[in-house]
Amino acid sequence: MSRVLSVQTLDPVLKAADAHTTPPAVLMQTDSNAVLLRLLMMGEEARRNQYAGAERQLMPRDLVSTILRAMRMRDPAGLLHSQRMAVISSGVAKLLGWTDEQRRQLEIAAILHEIGKLGIPDHILHKPGKLSSEEYDFVLQHQHAGVNMLQAFHTDPTVISMLTTLHHDLSGSSAHIEVPGQQIDLPLGPRILAVADAYDSLNTVKPYRRGMTHAESISTLLEKSGRRYDESIIRTLNRWYENEGSALFRLTESFYDAERTPEISQEHRDDIALLSQFIGVLCQFQQLYDGFFLLDARENYCIWSDGMPGLTALPVQQVLRRSWQTTDVLLAPAAEDSVAATERDDTMIVQALRTGRSQFASRRCRVSGNTWIKADVYTMPVIGPGQKIAGVIQLIRNKSRVSPDDVGRLTKLAMCDSLTGVANRGQLESRLRQLLEEFHAQDGTRSLSVIFLDVDHFKRINDTHGHQVGDQVLIDLARLLQHETYSLEVIGRYGGEEFVIVCPDTDLDAAVRRAERLRTSIMKSSIGGITGLSVTSSFGVAAARRIDTVQSLLERADTCLYNAKAAGRNRTCRESDLESAATVEPGHSDDDKIRISESNGVFHFSDRVEVSTSLEITAMKLRAFISEHRGVVVDQEKGKMQIRLGTPGFFGHWGKTASRQPVDLSISFETTRNGRSPQEKIRTHRIVTVEMRSQGKVPGMDHFAARCLSLMRDLKAFLQSS
Repeated sequence: MSRVLSVQTLDPVLKAADAHTTPPAVLMQTDSNAVLLRLLMMGEEARRNQYAGAERQLMPRDLVSTILRAMRMRDPAGLLHSQRMAVISSGVAKLLGWTDEQRRQLEIAAILHEIGKLGIPDHILHKPGKLSSEEYDFVLQHQHAGVNMLQAFHTDPTVISMLTTLHHDLSGSSAHIEVPGQQIDLPLGPRILAVADAYDSLNTVKPYRRGMTHAESISTLLEKSGRRYDESIIRTLNRWYENEGSALFRLTESFYDAERTPEISQEHRDDIALLSQFIGVLCQFQQLYDGFFLLDARENYCIWSDGMPGLTALPVQQVLRRSWQTTDVLLAPAAEDSVAATERDDTMIVQALRTGRSQFASRRCRVSGNTWIKADVYTMPVIGPGQKIAGVIQLIRNKSRVSPDDVGRLTKLAMCDSLTGVANRGQLESRLRQLLEEFHAQDGTRSLSVIFLDVDHFKRINDTHGHQVGDQVLIDLARLLQHETYSLEVIGRYGGEEFVIVCPDTDLDAAVRRAERLRTSIMKSSIGGITGLSVTSSFGVAAARRIDTVQSLLERADTCLYNAKAAGRNRTCRESDLESAATVEPGHSDDDKIRISESNGVFHFSDRVEVSTSLEITAMKLRAFISEHRGVVVDQEKGKMQIRLGTPGFFGHWGKTASRQPVDLSISFETTRNGRSPQEKIRTHRIVTVEMRSQGKVPGMDHFAARCLSLMRDLKAFLQSS
């Protein structure tokens, strides 16, 4: 039978382990017992050294030196970033009235905030581009594992608390950590660290973007304040920079010789390898289990993982530096009417410590109050030399949680259009926003274009052949676009029969050629599965400008698309064609004519919408549209309505927002009835004719067209909805 290490026998065992344990550099990461044993040994040594001096240390100096040496070897630029972050955080805290002790805690947290990088592979750590969402999550998991390791090293609890909550929102919430029934505002320390981290990151040159100036960084942070960043801390940082910002200059990469690799002894390399192994094993626990905790031989807590507060409602601050209690994690047999074991001898922890054998069972775990979950509980003793027990770890997996495969499926559903399988509007705009950020970071030296396309006479297809054929048209069209485009291009369904293709590293001329090739392929292909059905599409193409946002770029491409439709459909319109394509000659005939023209400085727009609802329901939908856009009915008579939307600025100029871009709408209704043969049922159609006229001083026809087309899209959505 194994024996538990007592306080008196612990020191000899540690010395014996030092003599018999495999050297750190060749510890197998798959040998979790050996890694955990070494972690407990280093933790016990850190605990003794922490109280060796006259005052208690936040973390043993030798251990800090080892970690900083490892960080410098793995990522010198990252260590400089941590140093600058410590300087910024301490300066801000000083202005906020923090004591020297509090500022020391903040500085240590800043220095160690990227300790997880010690376990990150080089191909991610030194990637010359932005991390993908999967890579970012991978890095974040290693960061949590690094903080778990610091817990085992008896790092100051306040420092641990700051690092644990660093990636939370201001409300205290996190995508990775949730505490049932608790919604606590984020403490001031993590708020300072978050602002300092983001500020220095924005200032630093990245392989994929330039570094921002101080003014640009402050402006960017203020734009994102409220949920992620504290506005008062941002303004305090700005004040600190004006007085002491020069302190950052000595911590820039210009003063660091990147070519000179520091000489590191084999002993130090072994230390680095060992720290990496610690983080690797703890990260595996993070990935495979919903929560875990590690106890030493005295049953004192060494690690309380980030998932444990969600399983027990106990935050890390309430368990570190105290001994395990049977009520900390209440586990009951799987039977619904059974009660949790609170007697020590009945718990899995004590059984594992007493017998030296691992324990596994399905249990009910009390999360909070009367809330219980079904869980698999795996309790494993950490065995030292002579089969003596050095500690115990308990791993808990929530059997009710969503599996990674289900998460992947749900993520795909959230990002993809359910009918066509291409990106939905949210994912499309998110990807375009990322590409625009890269475009701006390169100062416009790289190209970026957007192709907007719309199926011609799609409503006629639905009315003639039914919605099932209409759906098949959209499915076939999406497949054709996927087949004809390149792998780096993004295809998304923007809404209804409209699609958008985002083309990185593609200038306007190349994008127009791409659009023409797609238009020809659509025209020549069999789409919809109906003999005799001819499907064509109209295209609008726009290229990104240095002042563009996602909305402005899409609006310009949309304006080009509508001008292509106005010019007769089944064609491509580019930005330079706007002026020539905007005015449609009266001699052209089309049953859905869009007209944009200008006369004496006043712009005019006209379009028609076909609806199948009664006049009363159409009027009801129109009133909902007016209410949504805060419009005013100026005049109304039978079959006609005059509406004004928006108000001009103080000097009569159009503003940047829709509410400051006034237009007058004249809406009229017309009813028609038709039937192709005497036997065919007569169908009633109602045509809503919309005419718009600009009010105030409009910057140009393209601005007016974008405003009208945006309103028409919304109006059609109201009038043609079920």
